[in-house]
Amino acid sequence: MKRTEKLARGALELGICLSESQLEQFEQYYEMLIETNKVMNLTGITQWEDVVDKHFIDSLCVARAVRFKEGDKVIDMGTGAGFPGIPLKIAFPDIQITLMDSLNKRIGFLKNVLLELGLLKAEAVHARAEDLARDPGYREQYDYCFSRAVANMSTLSEYCLPFVKVGGKFIPYKSGNIDEELTNSQNAITRLGGKISRVDQYTLMGTDAGRSLIIVDKIRPTGKAYPRKAGKPSREPLS
Repeated sequence: MKRTEKLARGALELGICLSESQLEQFEQYYEMLIETNKVMNLTGITQWEDVVDKHFIDSLCVARAVRFKEGDKVIDMGTGAGFPGIPLKIAFPDIQITLMDSLNKRIGFLKNVLLELGLLKAEAVHARAEDLARDPGYREQYDYCFSRAVANMSTLSEYCLPFVKVGGKFIPYKSGNIDEELTNSQNAITRLGGKISRVDQYTLMGTDAGRSLIIVDKIRPTGKAYPRKAGKPSREPLS
């Protein structure tokens, strides 16, 4: 059995039919990830089966909440080793994607991945959210902002909502019990022009890990609010 069969089945359960060339791109991405991880701390998850479950499929689970259209503009805030942005770009090649991270070494790795995998209409940007959100070329320019960075919803909203245009969505990936966190984040989300429209809770395929996608609609411009220069979200994978 080809090792990509599990990935193909998992994607299909999410309504994503991966071609042979796309599966090959995932394999190439994995090999680059593992090789670079020997000299740079990208991930503590290194076995193929675990990477499929906890990185690739986890990243693609946003398909539970989103139906991408050709040309949709997406930004992955705090992308780290490229999650969820690279898997989403492989699976949905017609989207335009910006991978943003504050560590230049990671950006160098991601630029190599984009080049080697032949992923077009994609960029990797070395920046901090609080700085890039002031750039008119990025501020309120995106249909979707995603983040798997581990931080509370108030902090993530401050970093991410300024990038989303009115009518777009900010969707963070969360784990564990989030009820209190959601309650405490309402003021920040409202101040930044957002509104929580729904919460999609599920168990990550191939694991017993609970996950939530928080769908935050951008209902009005962010205005003059900018991300505060607070503590940086962690780029460690969700547990």
